[in-house]
Amino acid sequence: MVQAERILEAFGRESGRSAFTVIDGPEGTWSGGVREDIPRPAASLLKLPLAMATEPRLPSLAAQRVGDLLSDRDDGSVLQALDPDRVLSPRELLRLMLSTSDNPCARWALRSVGREAVVATVREAGAHDTAVEPDPDEPGMLRGRTTAVDAVALLRLSLDPERFPVTSSALAHSIRNSRIPLGVTDSDVHVAHKTGTLAGVGHDVAHLRCREGDMWIAFLCEEQHDILVTGYQMGICTRALLECFGLRVERTVSAAVTT
Repeated sequence: MVQAERILEAFGRESGRSAFTVIDGPEGTWSGGVREDIPRPAASLLKLPLAMATEPRLPSLAAQRVGDLLSDRDDGSVLQALDPDRVLSPRELLRLMLSTSDNPCARWALRSVGREAVVATVREAGAHDTAVEPDPDEPGMLRGRTTAVDAVALLRLSLDPERFPVTSSALAHSIRNSRIPLGVTDSDVHVAHKTGTLAGVGHDVAHLRCREGDMWIAFLCEEQHDILVTGYQMGICTRALLECFGLRVERTVSAAVTT
């Protein structure tokens, strides 16, 4: 649709921005984007394939003591709020990794499965333009690049409740923010997010369920001067697309990243 294309183009007028959406409505499926195939820093979106690679192995993994998971670099970890002698199950660690984008939990997961398992999951999702490498600046972590198209593919697979019940549930009970969709309340929709924060990069990838259909949408942005403004404009774009297709949101599940 011409109107939807213009909405996406308006969001992408500022450099460093990509977006891609797939909308399944009563009149069929429509997809569109702006710079949707340009690779950008994947940031914490790599926790999606990491979680999917880890979940099938949960029964064979051991519980972990909180204090053993933390290092000197983990001041921002939710684990810092727990007693260091607290023991967490593998399922709890996986849920925390996604719902709070926790890095100590991510390091545990990567030690448990290895990078090649994550790469295999990326390929299974059809995310062929996504690269996964060890992060030289954060030992035990991953870094890489992905596209808006690939981000939607990764989210689609991770929200399969039959294959990944822990992963999909964690994404549905994660930290909220105001990006997708904009201005919602508890009486409107339930918004689930996972976040991490550094300067300059902001991503949000979401599934929005509506009475009339479904929207899958990804925003990947780098070199942004103001992440709050960028996030606000993501929400404006999402709302405009929903209105364009006559969709009313009932529930959203989203993976939001600023890192």
